[in-house]
Amino acid sequence: MFLKKSKKSYKEKGYETYALTESYREGSKVKHKHIANLGTLTPEQAQRIRLVLKAQKLEDAFVGHLSDVVAKQHYRFLDVAVQDSLWRQFELDRFFDGIPYAEAMAVNRCLDPKTKIHIKRWAEATVLPRLLGIDFPDEFEIYRTLDKIADQEAALQKHLYQQYTRLGLTAENTVFYDITSSYFEGTKCVLVAYGYSRDHRPDRKQVVIALIITPEGYPLYWQVMPGNTQDVTTVEELLCKIKERFGIEECLLVFDRGMVSAHNLDAISGQMLTYVSALDKDEIRTLGILEPEFPGLLAGSWQEQLFAQGFYAYDEKLFYREHFLDKHYVIAFNRQLYQEQQQSREERLQKTKDFIASYNEELSQAQKSRNQKTTENKIANQLRKWQMHKVISWQLEPVTMIIGAAKGNERKVNTFRVVYTINETKLKEQEYLDGILCFVTNDSTLTAKQVIGHYRKKNKIEDAFREIKSYLRLRPFHLTREKRVKAHVTICVLGYLLLNALEEKLSRHEESPSGPSALELFSQCLLNRIGPKGSESYVESITEITPAQAELLKSLGLGYLVGKNYLDKILEHSAM
Repeated sequence: MFLKKSKKSYKEKGYETYALTESYREGSKVKHKHIANLGTLTPEQAQRIRLVLKAQKLEDAFVGHLSDVVAKQHYRFLDVAVQDSLWRQFELDRFFDGIPYAEAMAVNRCLDPKTKIHIKRWAEATVLPRLLGIDFPDEFEIYRTLDKIADQEAALQKHLYQQYTRLGLTAENTVFYDITSSYFEGTKCVLVAYGYSRDHRPDRKQVVIALIITPEGYPLYWQVMPGNTQDVTTVEELLCKIKERFGIEECLLVFDRGMVSAHNLDAISGQMLTYVSALDKDEIRTLGILEPEFPGLLAGSWQEQLFAQGFYAYDEKLFYREHFLDKHYVIAFNRQLYQEQQQSREERLQKTKDFIASYNEELSQAQKSRNQKTTENKIANQLRKWQMHKVISWQLEPVTMIIGAAKGNERKVNTFRVVYTINETKLKEQEYLDGILCFVTNDSTLTAKQVIGHYRKKNKIEDAFREIKSYLRLRPFHLTREKRVKAHVTICVLGYLLLNALEEKLSRHEESPSGPSALELFSQCLLNRIGPKGSESYVESITEITPAQAELLKSLGLGYLVGKNYLDKILEHSAM
């Protein structure tokens, strides 16, 4: 049945009439039969009738007020689909086949970090079950999943290295290595111990995490170690793991100065590997490669004076000079760093003076006798905090005061006065190396600029630790078994892998948002279940794609995620 329009004229005036008409076949001919004449209609009336006739032909058609249609449920769609596509890019779906919670936990870290017991409920409110083609098992299966992930840590690292090689992400043969620590709220895990805290929480037990990444930021190797593990003790074991696990014979290892020791550098060279690192200030002094009058060169036309001393410009801020001794050393001077360190020292010295003056005032007004050990500890801790413990020499002078009481009685109070001097020699020694950096390598083929460039890229691994700790919320640890703690770290590393892969794709295009900003934009596109109010019937569709979302998907090469073929697979059994 359809609405048929006819044109007629009356008294030389044309007009249109409408009729409900039905088609039927007579032999080989199609004929029309009028059901009812409707006369003249406005365009709006005609359109409404057409919509009713169209709805009558559709089994799932609904005729009613818009207010009768309600949203019954929403599922996270586009941000999850983007992360799933990245997961599959590294064939992690194949590696974790039969371990459904692995992807759910890693994607959750990037989007909305939850405790492990809440992962099932979170995943079921997303399109992940449809993408994986599974129903998630009970909540407690997730802990067995963690055990399986811990058991496959070495195999997973091998798999990722193979994928990076396949995707052309290991061409430079350069890796960046560093370690960090993360504290625990509890103390039951056998791995936790007190140690040097990079979180500035020496009061908490911790674990130590080692990480190797590629120059593009992709995680290659990670290991969870006891909380009292020292930086310099990790390098030799690492070298063996690199060669055995990945079959790497030639590799440039870039690492922080905290892991530099003569033993480590010799061990790396003994493995026929090369390295780039830096020296701390005490080690720079022992080299004897700076002129005694070097600080005097920094007044007036300091750039010309540096050039006269054999320095070259790396960029506007950094100047360098090479020294070939037992190894290749690159001494560098950063004018901005010099000024910042000078200013910082002046501020810390003034804070120390103000603290001592204030503390002396407090001690002079003491109403109770002061304990000498407690007083000494307070001063020593404060001076160490401001790195003035080598510059300030101090001692406590005993002071006895007579305090009058309200009833006329007097009592004796033993207190102290802090007496200090500034060690100008030590102060000059510290100033001598302001703005100075020293890089070291055993690779004779590297130029000085390449050495500096490699070490500067080391901030990529610092960014990785920051992402894992803050955005991916490595803490708090709600696990105590060793294997499950290690698996939790692995999940956070996999979350970082997904985030880094997204960031790397975004960086290829100008004015693209950051990874978290892109995921936030995608999170606004949901899979929506809608239907008549009070009915169990529903239909599903995705939120209409915005131009910004469409453009970003296109730049990432992920436009297919909102294409018909992809959506049909997700929505094929959605209507009821």
